Amino acid sequence: MRPVPQLIQLLRADPSVTGLTGTRIYAEHPPQDDVLPIVVLSVENVRGFSDTVSGCHIKVYVASVSVDIICDTRGQSEDIQEAIEDALIGYTSADAEHPINGITSDEGASWQLVDPKDGSDERGYWCEQTYSVTYQRI
Repeated sequence: MRPVPQLIQLLRADPSVTGLTGTRIYAEHPPQDDVLPIVVLSVENVRGFSDTVSGCHIKVYVASVSVDIICDTRGQSEDIQEAIEDALIGYTSADAEHPINGITSDEGASWQLVDPKDGSDERGYWCEQTYSVTYQRI
């Protein structure tokens, strides 16, 4: 399984994350509704290289994965961001096709107040953090 589905599976199985988000964790294209909070994972870019180790050809990739969190309050987005970071940092998997060798945070999180375009008072907070996900293709 490619990395993003593995990460979604991990986050949906983590009670500290789902206690805050429920199962509203998606890849790329979330449902177009107004139910918050919501978490969206997107691959921004992938760098790859290959090597031969002990006569075996290995392909290794580093994906830059953006995690976007949209919530009603900044405090809620901070709590979710911290729970996701705790779940992801250092995670590894033994997936048969795309094992994840490690995850690190690329940078600090950024927050932005979101104003609706329809003029309503229903504002929200958007938090974004980027992670480097190192994985192999077997």
